[in-house]
Amino acid sequence: MEITTKKQILENIGKVYEKAKACHLEESFFKSIEAELDSLSQYFKTTEMQTFFIAMVFTFNYKGDTADLNILSDYFSCNPLRMLEFHDELENLCEKGFFHKEKSKRRLKIAGAGDQYTVEEKITQAVLQGLPLPQIKTNNVSSITDLLEQIYDLGTKRDEDIISTMTLFRETEFHIEKNMHLPLIKRISQFEFRIQETYLFLYLIWKTISGIETTDIGRALEGIYDMKQVRFDEMQKLISEEHILVKNKWVEIVPADFFNDTEMKLTDVSLQFLNDCDIKLFVKKKKQNNVIEPSDIIQRELIFDLEEMKQLETLKNLLQEEKFVETQKRLKEKGLPEGITVLLHGQPGTGKTEVVNQLAKATNRQIMKIDISQTKSKWFGESEKIIKRIFTDYQTFSKDCDQTPILLFNEADAIISKRKELNSSNVAQTENALQNIILEELENFQGILMATTNLAENLDSAFDRRFLFKIVFQKPSTEVRAKIWKSKIATLRSWQYNNLAEKFDFSGGQIDNIIRKIEIQQIINNVPMNLENIVSFCNEEMIIPQSCAIGFNNSKN
Repeated sequence: MEITTKKQILENIGKVYEKAKACHLEESFFKSIEAELDSLSQYFKTTEMQTFFIAMVFTFNYKGDTADLNILSDYFSCNPLRMLEFHDELENLCEKGFFHKEKSKRRLKIAGAGDQYTVEEKITQAVLQGLPLPQIKTNNVSSITDLLEQIYDLGTKRDEDIISTMTLFRETEFHIEKNMHLPLIKRISQFEFRIQETYLFLYLIWKTISGIETTDIGRALEGIYDMKQVRFDEMQKLISEEHILVKNKWVEIVPADFFNDTEMKLTDVSLQFLNDCDIKLFVKKKKQNNVIEPSDIIQRELIFDLEEMKQLETLKNLLQEEKFVETQKRLKEKGLPEGITVLLHGQPGTGKTEVVNQLAKATNRQIMKIDISQTKSKWFGESEKIIKRIFTDYQTFSKDCDQTPILLFNEADAIISKRKELNSSNVAQTENALQNIILEELENFQGILMATTNLAENLDSAFDRRFLFKIVFQKPSTEVRAKIWKSKIATLRSWQYNNLAEKFDFSGGQIDNIIRKIEIQQIINNVPMNLENIVSFCNEEMIIPQSCAIGFNNSKN
């Protein structure tokens, strides 16, 4: 008779657990619990042996413990190897979604050792509430992208030492066998790759459709293999082109100056293969967080002195697509560097970053903005790889753009300042190494690079000739400040703009701060935009307030 009440279910689980103590897993033991297993099997809809392990793991979990083969064999007082006879039953329960499995970090990384099992939470809730067994969601996938993501997530677990390499490959084989209906998996299975080759290929496919064209070989292998010697052997095969994926033109090696910096990527053959399998590359490609589209930039009027405006006009005309293409063609014909490199330097708040935005807007170019802080890594040698990857990613991104995008190093002081002494700290040596890489990349740069800095006086001399244009932005003059005030506020009189400009030595950024506060106060407190309130906000902006009443209350036409 099928059981459905909480009391019946828990009583039978409890009896199985109690009788299993020191049972040695003998045949007589299983006969003694036939009645309990039969009733529970009707509820769980599993075989009696699977039901037995559900009862055991459920109880261990209820006590606050996970259950692995070693813990179970100790409880049963049986030979640990006896437990391996039931490994397939446990794996089957994982596949059906009854159990979750993780690898203990304290166990040896061999098949089955340290696999820790916990019961799916929905099952425990149903048991404790006396409800019918719920529908268990299995790992079936609906698309190739779902499958590739699941396989990639297995690699993440291996990288974090949650599972072993052996488990990674075993689980990957399981996913492949269950999804032979997917065209990509069906085609790859015909290549007769070994599982380690199949996993690496699928890993690179996932990285590629996620928008990452090249992958660091060392970092990828470190996440796959838990033994150093195996990682080294696989790297040697890849770099020497003895690896089957390289020999058969599925993967190509991207050369680097140093052995550990070598990268790999899918070949054109692989890309065509993916297309044949109905995987349209970059359709699901995530928009890069550091890419600014021209349409996302609000058009603003740039106001500078005559000399600065003259230089910006030259730069704007150069970046018009027709002129840019013609310029690069002529430079190439004369054997000159084709890249357009620009250094925008001057005091904070003078509009350097806004200049880049407006130039991109005016010439319909995307901006790939680099946050310098993200190029610094605590791991030795990792920062250098990040810097190299910036230029590699820019080249790849450029191929996908209708017009050459702008590579922006915003607030670049940390990477283009004067180099440190050779006997300095490790941090200083790393910064020197980053500068050397950037200098080398700029030698052969073919795109558009703009760097902004507040500390041009600290610029390393080696960068002088690397920047074709060097535009300095001075703090705005009184005349320029008056124009900026007028462009922001249209309700004052001319003399009032002049007085604001004379009394407050603000940069354009500081004036923007004041305008923002005025807008906020109008929304929150309905404060009108009059001269008195503007002056009040100006005083707040000053670190040392100054009296500005004189001249503002005079009536002028």
